[in-house]
Amino acid sequence: MKRKNNIFVRAGIIRLWRSAQYRFGSSGFRFKVEKSNSRTNFKVFYLITIFLFVSGLFFVSSCSNQKDLSLRYKIEKNFYESEKMRKVLSINLKAAAPADFKKVMQSYQEVMDLAATQSGVPLEKDISDISASAELRIAELYILQKDFDSAQRSLENVLRKYPESKNQGKNALLGLAQIYEKRNEKEKAVQTYHQLLDNYPAVMKKRLPDPDIFSVPNHLIQLFSPREEKARRESEFEYVQKYFQNLIRTYPNTQVSFAATLSLARAYQFQNLWEGSIVILETAKDSTGQTPGSVLLQVGNIYYDYLKDEKNSLLTFYRVIDSSPDSSSKAEAQMKIGMIYLQKKDYSRAKQELSRVKKLYPKENRLIATSQYLIAQIYEKTTEWERALNEYNWLMVNYPLTSEGLESPLNIVAYYLKENKVLAIESFEKGIKHYDQLLNKYKDKPFAILIESQKAKLYTLQKEWDKAVSILMKIAEKNPGTEAGLNSLLNLVRIYQQDLKDERKYKEILARIETEYPGIIPDTLFRR
Repeated sequence: MKRKNNIFVRAGIIRLWRSAQYRFGSSGFRFKVEKSNSRTNFKVFYLITIFLFVSGLFFVSSCSNQKDLSLRYKIEKNFYESEKMRKVLSINLKAAAPADFKKVMQSYQEVMDLAATQSGVPLEKDISDISASAELRIAELYILQKDFDSAQRSLENVLRKYPESKNQGKNALLGLAQIYEKRNEKEKAVQTYHQLLDNYPAVMKKRLPDPDIFSVPNHLIQLFSPREEKARRESEFEYVQKYFQNLIRTYPNTQVSFAATLSLARAYQFQNLWEGSIVILETAKDSTGQTPGSVLLQVGNIYYDYLKDEKNSLLTFYRVIDSSPDSSSKAEAQMKIGMIYLQKKDYSRAKQELSRVKKLYPKENRLIATSQYLIAQIYEKTTEWERALNEYNWLMVNYPLTSEGLESPLNIVAYYLKENKVLAIESFEKGIKHYDQLLNKYKDKPFAILIESQKAKLYTLQKEWDKAVSILMKIAEKNPGTEAGLNSLLNLVRIYQQDLKDERKYKEILARIETEYPGIIPDTLFRR
């Protein structure tokens, strides 16, 4: 826009200059002018002077603006380069040395130093946001190194130095509250979370709920034990109720009120107030004014899992099937109906209801796998093993990476271990081959750990302890600090204690769990 304005100014000056040449001659200004033209000539000189002055201002402004844009570009480029360095570092944090963290943090610091040279110009707000983001990244890197004191200082700097950077301020408060939690300073954490909720809107642009803010209120409830800290937990529950009720009143018939209603129902569930949760869920309406199938499904699950109300759970699941356009919700409701009849030991009706999932909802692979697996188990219960075997083999072929497909070889071997030792060995070898084929195909995928774990279980069934232990140790070594690593160590504890009766190894693994996953093993068990 500045450039365009300068062009117009220059064009105006050229037109005036040509007018002057026409009036005064091309060789320059003539001092001998006619008396009648003196006033006109004065106006021309005056306009030329004004235009020259204005063009000078535009020239200076244009140069200044170009300089500011160049600085902003440089700051943005440096921040982008810092982000690339951080992503490379995050690929393998376990192997990162302190010097690696320092290098990335220094890169962000350079962004902040460069931004500090810019002030008092129209672009300051944008650059301030970038600088605040750089400071946040530094805090995150401190947290990864467990240097919480330094992280806290950086987060407090964001709040102090960049009060206009609202999104960065929100994330800084979230980070501070989490640091207080890590230090077990609950009251400081709660105070910081309240500061966040009271000062930062739960609604983003276009009137959408902010997921970062919406996750906080119910987290406040979970900070306190339902028994030892019952009064404190109930106090936070009251705060959360008022918070979400206010959002529902303020943003009626929007995605915000819908999300607030679901979150409020969740708060009731944390307090085991299941009937109250159902009442709230029934008020949750989408843009069509209907209660979505996924919400009705949640109501049915509450009746089924928590209230043990068979009649209302069936009625609600049928409501989902009859009213919801959502295929996934309908398929799950259909499966749950089958599960209710399975629980009642009405196996014929259970098979009938479960088989409808595959027939009516052919694209719902996860639910088809679960339903067919349940049908296989019904066949086992009714001593129709050949049919059960067909279902298990079908799952291994069609849904090999589902939990049901991965579990099927174990079920086959477990059956033959009781009924036919020769077929048990044959099915065991077939199962190992099946897992090896999957591992060869998906060895670089994250879910390869699940296949390895199932393979270890198969070796455990066959009492091939050395091979089972070897796989479990490998998983634990490759995945420290993860759920997969912990589960492997817990399985090793069971093997050494119950199967191998190796007290020394048992205590050795317990000590390792205590070190790598503090608080997981009860003290009474550790001292045994």
